[in-house]
Amino acid sequence: MECTCIALLEDEQECLTTTKKCTRLAVWQRPPAGHGGETGPPPSGHGGEIGLPPAGAWRRLKIIPFTLSGCYELVDMRNRLRTIEQLLPQGAVIAGTSIAGLAYSELNQMGFCLCELERFSPEILDALAAEVAASAETSAQVPAEPVAGDSPGAYTINLVEVQAAHPEVSSKKALRPFLASTPFVELEIICSHMPPWLEGHMKDHNLTCSRSRTQDGRLRLRISHALCDDARNTPMGDRT
Repeated sequence: MECTCIALLEDEQECLTTTKKCTRLAVWQRPPAGHGGETGPPPSGHGGEIGLPPAGAWRRLKIIPFTLSGCYELVDMRNRLRTIEQLLPQGAVIAGTSIAGLAYSELNQMGFCLCELERFSPEILDALAAEVAASAETSAQVPAEPVAGDSPGAYTINLVEVQAAHPEVSSKKALRPFLASTPFVELEIICSHMPPWLEGHMKDHNLTCSRSRTQDGRLRLRISHALCDDARNTPMGDRT
């Protein structure tokens, strides 16, 4: 994914700041690869459209007033944060010194790429965009749901890799849709620990689970239907 829009959380002194202290979004953009840009005077002034730099370069496009000040209830904060979805293009990067808690959760769910920086200067925009693009490419290579294995009905998922590549994807989000809709013989899960909700789900749905460890110490769960296990352990002559 090419990164062409980066919005900075700024305070009244135009310094990079946190979501709590933010008073405005400084939006930087560059044309997508293969598209030129118009030439014009260097960026200057505040607010509205700003003069265009050389073709293909980053330019500070506009300043958008934005603050969470005055939001004392969670619902007010959510509503205020959701206005950003109409202000920035889908998949834009939002950068600040700290993006945490409800702000992180809401902005992440909207599909924004969130970055924390100690400080900002225009010179880092290319490097930041390249890092975001590389991270997105890595994330795209890690499916967020179980994938089919070599044998029919066998599926596997590495929750450690999934949650590293997709922090917004919980074990429930990765597994529940699959468990609810996909017939399977065996589901192998690599994880750091058994998700507490999964044990209850297995009991409710007559699933069994064997546990072992991988070479690097991760927990390997092999989940199957109890009837499948019974069939495997029943001699051919005893089947009816």
